[in-house]
Amino acid sequence: MNERLLSPVLGICAATAVLAGCAGPGQLPIQSAAASSSVTARSSDLLYVSDLGSNSVDYFTYPGGKAVGTLTGFGSVAGVCSNKAGDVFVVDEAGPVVVYAHGGTTPIRKLATRGAPYGCAVDSVTGNLAVTNLSSLLYGTIAIYAHAKGKANIYEDYQVGSTDYCGYDDSGDLFIDGSNLSGKFVLLELRKGEHGFHTYSLTRMVKNAGGVQWDGKYVAISDRGAGVIYRTTATGKVAQVVRLKGGPQVDGFWLAGATLIGPNAQPGGAVGFWHYPAGGAPTKTMRVFLEPYAATISASGTRTPESADSAGSFHT
Repeated sequence: MNERLLSPVLGICAATAVLAGCAGPGQLPIQSAAASSSVTARSSDLLYVSDLGSNSVDYFTYPGGKAVGTLTGFGSVAGVCSNKAGDVFVVDEAGPVVVYAHGGTTPIRKLATRGAPYGCAVDSVTGNLAVTNLSSLLYGTIAIYAHAKGKANIYEDYQVGSTDYCGYDDSGDLFIDGSNLSGKFVLLELRKGEHGFHTYSLTRMVKNAGGVQWDGKYVAISDRGAGVIYRTTATGKVAQVVRLKGGPQVDGFWLAGATLIGPNAQPGGAVGFWHYPAGGAPTKTMRVFLEPYAATISASGTRTPESADSAGSFHT
């Protein structure tokens, strides 16, 4: 294990309708967005899926799978994540990070970025937003937005080439995967209250860094292209390999309790739903995307005045 001091600097931080689809055996029912009305109740969570093929984010009732709407206007859509209040963060690789209220269609704010922002995660303890970066000048960086607002603190690691995905555990520690300057996989940990990365290598060979999620006990890391999720300890020791049949390109996955929601990031790919951590064959699939990439669930609930949106979201 190596620990290096980060270089924190205040960041200068610099589509279409949902495709109609029919539900086959084991698929979620899907309805055309044009045929469905805007959200009319706060009783349901919403599943958001970014689609590289259409450069948009589609959202559905969850777990029902009824199409609700589509978010557009991005330069190059990438990762998505959400916070406890149900706010949804859409990372635009061309910048910025666009924030929507639960079910909202008008951004409630935009967060300036630099480089090529990619994945994101929200700390349930502090509400801080972390954003990875595929390319930011010469070194791998992490941007941390306090309370998911304002300018980011940018942390650089001079031995990391890029950061791909990240996820917080329930103690506020941040885990990041990416590659070093030689292109080899690395797992980074930024512990709550510390100012240095702890760097690890997994005890299994990872081909391509994929999504990172905390499952309550382990750090779950996707090996994109291999169709597996590695359940690892904080130091990178693999405790279990979860094999996803029919999901070779699962990238920005999301864990919803005992369900893994995995976009199969390839042209014509489906979003699969697997028992977690059992894996195996998907229990359901959604096949209404051009190239699904990342997913998150926005929890329904009481909005705060700050995060309420006057067009397309609900107010209590």
